[in-house]
Amino acid sequence: MEVYNFFSSPCWINILDLDLKKITKSVREFSSRVETMKISNEGGYQGHDFDNQDFINAVISSIPRRDDKPLTNERIYSWVNINNKGDYNKRHTHIDTRILLSGVYYVKVPENSGNIRFYDPRGSFIQGMTDHDYYNNGYGWHFIEPKENMIIFFPSWLEHDVEPNATGKDRISIAFNVYADFEKANPI
Repeated sequence: MEVYNFFSSPCWINILDLDLKKITKSVREFSSRVETMKISNEGGYQGHDFDNQDFINAVISSIPRRDDKPLTNERIYSWVNINNKGDYNKRHTHIDTRILLSGVYYVKVPENSGNIRFYDPRGSFIQGMTDHDYYNNGYGWHFIEPKENMIIFFPSWLEHDVEPNATGKDRISIAFNVYADFEKANPI
């Protein structure tokens, strides 16, 4: 029997080969001169418009691509998150029709510093359905345990949050949105 999964919510995960000491130094220098903003963070630091060329190049070269639909004019908008003990990022999306994908790159990830959680986009009505309970164990979310140098791409509309950091050490990540041009399909 074949199984078709219609309308899935893909996430792409890869491990990059960035120099973590160099990127950490860049993040620390950035956070010392750019004021924090309160958007999705509860506690911690969130500094917007991080522009590190090594990071930008690594993200652009890692964008999931289709062979039949080339991307051009790729652009990355990124921001830094530094979360210490008890700090977290509340449930949110990056939804914007101009965004191709959103993502996060992990610079420093001490053990027990918090997983990222993605929520089932079908909403709460699916939670009580028998098929969901049988085939998916009734889960309404999925956790990913981050690792240093890990990059995750996901749709901008996919709700997510980050658990509180349970350690006394900083968890450092760089979140981003990918913008790109491509030839749009003609709807039927």
